[in-house]
Amino acid sequence: MVDARFSVASPAVSRVLVLGGGFGGLAAARELREILPSDGEIILISASDRFFMGFSKLWDLAGVRPLDEGCRSLATLAGRGIRFHHAEVTKIDPASVTVSTTDGDLAGDAILVALGTVPTPRHSELIAAAGGHNLYDARALPAMRGALSEVGSGRVAVAVLGPPFKCPPAPYEAAMIVDDLLRRRGVRDDVAVDVVTFQPMTLPAAGPVASDVLAGFLTDRNIGLRLRSVVADVNRTRGALRIEGSDDQVDYSVLLGVPAEMVPPVVEASPLVGPSGFIEPDRKTFRTAYSGVYAVGDCTMIPTATAQLPKAGVFAAAQGSVAARNIAADLYGGQDAVFDGRGMCFVELPDRRVAMVEGDFFAEPAPEVGITEASEDNFETKQAYERDRLAEWLD
Repeated sequence: MVDARFSVASPAVSRVLVLGGGFGGLAAARELREILPSDGEIILISASDRFFMGFSKLWDLAGVRPLDEGCRSLATLAGRGIRFHHAEVTKIDPASVTVSTTDGDLAGDAILVALGTVPTPRHSELIAAAGGHNLYDARALPAMRGALSEVGSGRVAVAVLGPPFKCPPAPYEAAMIVDDLLRRRGVRDDVAVDVVTFQPMTLPAAGPVASDVLAGFLTDRNIGLRLRSVVADVNRTRGALRIEGSDDQVDYSVLLGVPAEMVPPVVEASPLVGPSGFIEPDRKTFRTAYSGVYAVGDCTMIPTATAQLPKAGVFAAAQGSVAARNIAADLYGGQDAVFDGRGMCFVELPDRRVAMVEGDFFAEPAPEVGITEASEDNFETKQAYERDRLAEWLD
């Protein structure tokens, strides 16, 4: 049944195309199924046939839990009244509300673009040339685990290469995982651990207070933090990162690189992309300039007073739910749903303690965001977040 908020007569059959099977797409599809009439068709299109939360990669790296235990098949969407179209989106035509895929063309009454991002080619090439590992690539996990199990001297460098990048706390969480793994092996005194980042503080979107707390976590573990350090190039022969604007080089034995992200080529080729290089929907409703077309998640640029909303799954899921309600309102009538800019990110420490970065990211003149004490209760909250979302969306 249609939600009671939507009272205008519906089209004979409405069809919503959800592009992407990540946080934003899954949250939107689930919300749409809850509020659209039973004859409304929801088609989720994804080149990948599985879903897992990004932080589960770090759980795998840390030995908390294998990645596969957090993976779910998108094929289970069929049991929830959502059609899963396992294909790659090859063209988006927002004017006609149609998409082309590797398995044919589809037209809809609405399109939600939630296709995420891909690493920039330059940074992917730099990481590969340096003999490093893409920290965010699940396929690199075996090689990363192998390298960290063998290193016995030198330095493990976690290098954040440029903006924007996904999940702002993750590089710092990874550095603490590395510290813990080396301590367990008894080689930490012989292996330095450093984070090298272009940023002026650890969490610019959250502000200086949360940034200082996170920097303190690193200091407590004797993890070096090199701020305002842009990696210009690598010297693979020496195993060193060259820092832009100086003669300084950071030697490394193992490199875990974090590339900047860009929209996928199919989004870049569409007329949806704004001057930022990302889709720029209304930051409260996620409508684009095209009627019937909405966008959420990492493929968007959502401005705040001082920066932009973090590219993190928790925010994408919240945006997907809001966009879904606005799709229903536009198709059937009803009040707009509004995203208020409130959200949170988890910052996990190796001893199963988690701090929460949370607050109003839309506040003026600067985000009003704080960070909680790290606790085991918050670790349980993080586990519950994953468990509850998987149950809602796919289990």
